[in-house]
Amino acid sequence: MDRDYSVLLTAPGGGSVRDITQLIRDITWQGNISKVPREWGATLALDKRDPANLPDLDEGCQITMQVDGKPIYTGVLHSVTTDSQSVLGDITSMDRGWYLAQNEGWYRFDGTPAEEIAATVCGDFGIPVGKLAATGAKVKRKFPGVTLLQIIGTAYTMAGADNGKRYLMRFSGDGALDVIEKPEVASLEIRVTQAVTITWDISKLQNAVKIVTDTGAEVTVVSDAESVKRNGTLQHIIQQSSGQDSQAEAEAWIKDHGLQQTLTVEVPGDIRLITGEAVLLRDTGSGVSGLFWIDSDTHTWKNGLHKTKLKLNFQNIVNEMSAGSEG
Repeated sequence: MDRDYSVLLTAPGGGSVRDITQLIRDITWQGNISKVPREWGATLALDKRDPANLPDLDEGCQITMQVDGKPIYTGVLHSVTTDSQSVLGDITSMDRGWYLAQNEGWYRFDGTPAEEIAATVCGDFGIPVGKLAATGAKVKRKFPGVTLLQIIGTAYTMAGADNGKRYLMRFSGDGALDVIEKPEVASLEIRVTQAVTITWDISKLQNAVKIVTDTGAEVTVVSDAESVKRNGTLQHIIQQSSGQDSQAEAEAWIKDHGLQQTLTVEVPGDIRLITGEAVLLRDTGSGVSGLFWIDSDTHTWKNGLHKTKLKLNFQNIVNEMSAGSEG
């Protein structure tokens, strides 16, 4: 469904706000499971014959995109490219996940829940926080000179290893950090596709996990017997601390590093279809149907049309992180 959008340019330091929607020729808004920051870009028509009417595309400006009056994206202007021989200019932006990726901190946590770690780190750097999933798992870790993204990502990865849940970091449309549990069931449905490409891949296959003590003694081996029969053994090692049970972590590792089956689909534009969401695909044209998770999304607006391209995965994978050291 086509919707009305607007693009606002805020001056550095939260100053004046200018609506630049009428200057926009096309827009790209995209995300990927391997990254936290979402990216936004646009081509503008700039009438250089009227310098007084040109927008001030300065370092420190902020971009906000609204759809039907609600923000779907807030980010920092990252680059501006103009050509003296052309009336067109290109701008790019990245949401506030950029601040997590570019800032480094020094922290030590001793039995602190992942959600408290996220709140502390963001609070120290003035990064807005929205919903932070409660984990029920406490993290003991030292992070000497580690990016904020790795600190929060590692804390939630460790919590997930303890409780078997999968977490997703992303920023809301108004620029606040949300950490949510990845859905296990679909709340969205795709019935109409314009193109479907199907791929299977075992390039990252690891079908056995040996759990060892801190001295290297074997505790147990967890494996996917059918995959081992087909492909041979491809083993990962998990070192288990005293009193810890790494069975769930091993099973999750095998699941995330098994046969990857993905679809690339193009569908009519829908802003709800973003990375991390679960969707039910019912495509009568290709005959493919089932539950999938969105690994990447690219939304484009051009010539009044909104289109969405998705990479869908049969597996509910996460972007696992491991930084710092035991406290």
